[in-house]
Amino acid sequence: MMSSSKCLFKIIICLFGLPAGFCNVQPTIMNPSILSPTKTLGECQACKLFVESFKKGLERTARGKYEGGDAAWEEEKLKTTYKRSEMRLVDIQEGICKDEKDHSIQCHNMAEKAEEYIEAWWAQNPDESSDLLTYICIDSLKTCCPKHHFGKDCIPCIGDHSNLCNGNGKCRGDGTRKGNGTCLCDPGYIGDNCDQCSTGYYLSYKDDNKITCSPCHRACMGGCRHGTPKDCFACKPGFLFDSEEGCLDINECDDVNRCTKDEFCMNSIGSFKCVSCDKSCSGCHGDGPDMCRKCANGYSKKGEFCIADREDEDSSDKLTMTRNTEL
Repeated sequence: MMSSSKCLFKIIICLFGLPAGFCNVQPTIMNPSILSPTKTLGECQACKLFVESFKKGLERTARGKYEGGDAAWEEEKLKTTYKRSEMRLVDIQEGICKDEKDHSIQCHNMAEKAEEYIEAWWAQNPDESSDLLTYICIDSLKTCCPKHHFGKDCIPCIGDHSNLCNGNGKCRGDGTRKGNGTCLCDPGYIGDNCDQCSTGYYLSYKDDNKITCSPCHRACMGGCRHGTPKDCFACKPGFLFDSEEGCLDINECDDVNRCTKDEFCMNSIGSFKCVSCDKSCSGCHGDGPDMCRKCANGYSKKGEFCIADREDEDSSDKLTMTRNTEL
């Protein structure tokens, strides 16, 4: 086996440009996923991930039994069925987090923290349908809070829990040991209880329990009364106000000097863009060799198209050769 010092020497020689035949050391191939780490989960989410993995283990081993030999003798010897045995718990723990690819390390770390609580829970011969999430993540590890509670001491979120944030947002930190309990409003809503429309939205529905804010027309600037171009308080750049129609799109391409000589203008709603002419054109009014104002050098007009002179010569030569062959 090549010693580490010899291998290092060979790599250095390769880097300084000796013949390729001498260099047979292959560069290390890195896994791109290592260079692009996945987003880290919060403590509560990591705990939930572990609990879900443990519950899958319960399902996976639900029909299991002692392997090999006389199962009845094993149960008599160990004074317990496989369903309530330490062996089943070991089988479950061996499969913990194996299906988790993106957050495997966090899942395993949480499994280590929860190990003593899981063993205590298992020793009580528990009902497997019991709320393991509450026992592990809320009561024991204290990484999560009950629904609609937040913060270190699991304080209730602000407002009516049956209609938090008016149904248009969520409590900051809901269900975790973080946050401040105030409303984080959905796009289009503002206010302490997300009960107002933000700029660029208008009130399209309201009853005793809920409001709905819908976006203004794309031509509007600074708000609107309803959702049509006629309802804008003002028009965005690229639009012109009309007393009858409201905010109308300006066709910037009406200005023949909007783009350079070798570009043509394409209008879009509220804007425009300049696009390069086809290479066969010297000036154009659209895309393609049939939209040229004049042909570029090396191209000639053939019907409605600007065609490369060389292509025209090749076509003439082929036609002459064909006719000579026929003669």
